[in-house]
Amino acid sequence: MGIEYRVPTEAEWPAMMRADARAFGWVPTPELIEQRRPSVDLDRFRIAVDAGQIIGVAGAFAFDITVPGGAAVPASGVTWVSVTATHRRRGVLTELMRLLDQQADERGEPVAVLFASEGGIYRRFGYGIATMMRWIEIERANAILRPDLPVDRDAVRYVEGDAARDHLASTWERYRRTRAGEISRDAVWHDQVHEMREKPTDGMSATFHLAHRDGYAAYRIRERWSGRPENRLELIEMVPVTEQAHLDLWATVFGVDLVGTIASKNLPSDEALPWLLTDVRPFGTTQLRDGMWAKVIDPAVVFGARTYGSDDRLVVEVDGVRWVIEHSAGEASCRRVRTRPDLVTDAASFGALLFGGTRASTLAAGRTLTARDGATLARADAFFVTGRAPHCSTWF
Repeated sequence: MGIEYRVPTEAEWPAMMRADARAFGWVPTPELIEQRRPSVDLDRFRIAVDAGQIIGVAGAFAFDITVPGGAAVPASGVTWVSVTATHRRRGVLTELMRLLDQQADERGEPVAVLFASEGGIYRRFGYGIATMMRWIEIERANAILRPDLPVDRDAVRYVEGDAARDHLASTWERYRRTRAGEISRDAVWHDQVHEMREKPTDGMSATFHLAHRDGYAAYRIRERWSGRPENRLELIEMVPVTEQAHLDLWATVFGVDLVGTIASKNLPSDEALPWLLTDVRPFGTTQLRDGMWAKVIDPAVVFGARTYGSDDRLVVEVDGVRWVIEHSAGEASCRRVRTRPDLVTDAASFGALLFGGTRASTLAAGRTLTARDGATLARADAFFVTGRAPHCSTWF
């Protein structure tokens, strides 16, 4: 009997979580297995079973994702993708990914997105890098905000417990529509993440929450002393709805005592903090790396939902299928056509264009897109890239 692919049963939940954790090199405790259960809809997961043992897992969360212009569309958040070491090179991953694509299409989710554990896996399945994330370290002693900036020193306060959870949840709903790539978070997500953040982890403190009327920040402290205090402040989230909140929250983070280094692995690629400093060099980018990857399931829906940087009409051929994307007077549409293409590309690069984080000219330089001519390529750059850089703050 061959490998069986199916929806897991309730009784298989613990084994499924252990199988996925094993592939990523860790062992979940019984308490964690129980804690994680409410966040997983088993009907949205698929397992590969061989001789009664789970040897492959893949699933998807359901949420809305913001596209350029502030509209939100349903998305399939691909997650928990793993195949055990005993069953490599047997087509298990390929079949699991096919089943997730089929599920997204059946559920009316026009785009699938994921975070990749390895950068060389998902392009062949039609996923392209849609957002970039900036990892940073700041030398606190030398990082000084410009004195001319209008910081409101009374705008930020610490919050704890349920007050922190509720403020973060309500603020997130306002923030997520301000930047393409951000996703919705349901009550289960807020409950589980708040519970985890209330506890120390990996040698760091429990989470401290800074609340602003138009934003919030969350951080942990890794204690370090070497004759003087050199604590490391790990910024988990910086969520400003307004530019003033961004300034006020950073000013408060800079005011935390006993800190030698401020670090974050979750900032957008266009983070503005360096421009607020008297000296940019204490702000160091340690990595500029791939963030969220995207695969277009229904081009008509997702490219028709977003806004564009110019009024134009471009025909894009994607793996042999041609789509015309039009934008005029604030209205956009996308449909299949047979006319001559302006751009020719593949599914992965089509996904990279969706959120406006990648220029067509960059893809052309990378030999994954061709344009009719240089003028058409310049039009495509002006068309697809618009507004702030896309970012996804929520790992899933």
